[in-house]
Amino acid sequence: MSETIDAARKLIIERLKVIEVEAGQLQRALKSIGGTPDSRPAAAAKPRRKRTAGKRRRRAQAPRGQRREQLLAAIGSKPGARPSELAAKIGIAPGQVSVLLAKARAEKLIVKKGAGYTLAG
Repeated sequence: MSETIDAARKLIIERLKVIEVEAGQLQRALKSIGGTPDSRPAAAAKPRRKRTAGKRRRRAQAPRGQRREQLLAAIGSKPGARPSELAAKIGIAPGQVSVLLAKARAEKLIVKKGAGYTLAG
């Protein structure tokens, strides 16, 4: 086992010598083109923007009742529309549409017809 370790140690030492020679060549090449061994590429030297922990950007909220009015207008323009179609038309997530539909049904503003919805009338 110690022979294996000695062989590995010798390989590592030989590899380090090769790397040190190559590092010296690279440093000389860098110096000849006007760089220093610790200079970085321009892209890496740019400072990174710090994010504060816990603060996320929030989208602007729609004014109270605006989404409901948009939903009712979308249903009025296309009776029988499915929730996914309504979400695409209004530009919000299907989950938000489901909440709006449930509230509108509770207020008896809309009725479910098949897989879609129509205005109560």
